[in-house]
Amino acid sequence: MKVALISFTTIKFKKMTWDTEFEIAFNPKTVAVVGASRKTPPFSDFVVILQNAGFPGRIYPINHKAVGEEIHGLKVYPDLVSVPEPIDLVTIAVPLHAIPSVLEDCIAANAKNIQIYTAGFKEAGDEEGIALEEKLKEIAERGGLRIVGPNCMGLHVPAAKLTTWISFDPEPGPVAMLAQSGGHAGQFVFDAPLHYVYLSKVISYGNAAVLDCIDFLEYLSTDAETEIICMYLEGISDGRKLTTLVREINKTKPVIIWKGGTTDSGARAAASHTGALGGEMAVWDAFFKQTGAVRVDGADELLDVAMTFRYLRHVASNRVALVGGGGGNSVAGADICARAGLALPTFSEATLQELGSFIPREGSIIKNPIDIATSMADLNIMMRSIECAIADPSIDAAIFILSPGLFFLKAAIDPASQMTTIQEAVDKQARIILDPLIELDHENPYRKPLVMVFHESLARFLPGQEEQLRQELLKEGIPVYYSLERASRAMGKFSRYHEFHRKTDAPQ
Repeated sequence: MKVALISFTTIKFKKMTWDTEFEIAFNPKTVAVVGASRKTPPFSDFVVILQNAGFPGRIYPINHKAVGEEIHGLKVYPDLVSVPEPIDLVTIAVPLHAIPSVLEDCIAANAKNIQIYTAGFKEAGDEEGIALEEKLKEIAERGGLRIVGPNCMGLHVPAAKLTTWISFDPEPGPVAMLAQSGGHAGQFVFDAPLHYVYLSKVISYGNAAVLDCIDFLEYLSTDAETEIICMYLEGISDGRKLTTLVREINKTKPVIIWKGGTTDSGARAAASHTGALGGEMAVWDAFFKQTGAVRVDGADELLDVAMTFRYLRHVASNRVALVGGGGGNSVAGADICARAGLALPTFSEATLQELGSFIPREGSIIKNPIDIATSMADLNIMMRSIECAIADPSIDAAIFILSPGLFFLKAAIDPASQMTTIQEAVDKQARIILDPLIELDHENPYRKPLVMVFHESLARFLPGQEEQLRQELLKEGIPVYYSLERASRAMGKFSRYHEFHRKTDAPQ
């Protein structure tokens, strides 16, 4: 059933369409930092951050009070006009009331690609802040300035070693992030590599006075380095254009959106954070139904879903097998999967007979979910159970719940462990268990993926082991989640995304 498009609350000011001349800002050869400090602040500054990131271009510190000096080993310039070559990107970190004069300097220097870190504009909610943002927009329109912000962290491009963050993983990847919140953008920058999610571009755009999410979506839609687009939104300027754009992009590049300000309290907070007008939730409900964009409700879920789209192979439908341990856990697991929109079909008679031929009857369940708690330490039973589940014709993917502490227990009772350290014994046991799981995922003839959930109850025996094993599996392209709730939720959204496109893209 088609859903009628509902009009979004629109912010009333002129917006720019995407200007391709801004694209040099994502791979600049020259960056000027206006407001460069003689002393390194507690959280570093943008000159040091670029140096630490290994930025290969030229950095120009601008500080009219430090002319004739050096800042972090670099010659200081009094203003942008004095810089001896064209400036590809200007980072502005000066007090609020100095912003208009710096923007006039940008016009004079023909430096039109700008990111403004300074806050205190319309998000402050007072007349002065609102007036200053209006002044900023007037100068930008008059001078043709392309501005990210204000009240933002700007651009993060690992491939270009361009960032405003103190530390980041420099390995580039195919996932982009657009965020009105600098904090959420930063959390994504720091946490994404822990999920083996590597980044193409992260854009923290704050108040969106000139360029906003629609402009950046237009860019990312054609960016060859971006395959998946994540977004944190508080408010938008043009709901109809966003709907049209996301609907089209989402056909080839999944768009994952965390909408902030979905409650009255959240909407008030968004207004004071970025000055955003968020719109009614009924409007956003219609938006997601029309576009097929993937809706998430928090930072953890955003990362889980991004990881799922990055690593989970396409599945035919939402039918899964759940393999784990404990009767109560199996019942709870079935409920969790069902609530997330996953189906746990009954195995075929042939599969049930096969499972019954090697799984002990005592303390086990051979239906779906499969409970092998009493036999989990037997590698043959563990692997055959997963293989049978994947082979069943009613199953599209298998979720295997494993406790990393199992490696500790097997190492502890292994006589050979008396001849070595417990860590070495655990590493050996980990390889014995992980290698066949990786091989099953990569080489099973049914091309059905394996998804892992780590049960933490025994992980306390060897702190740090769980994350090490998780990274090993992620490196092999196998999604690993911290709980069945998180795995089911992400897989359910992944399945519904593909179901949406099977229906909407099918010939009428």
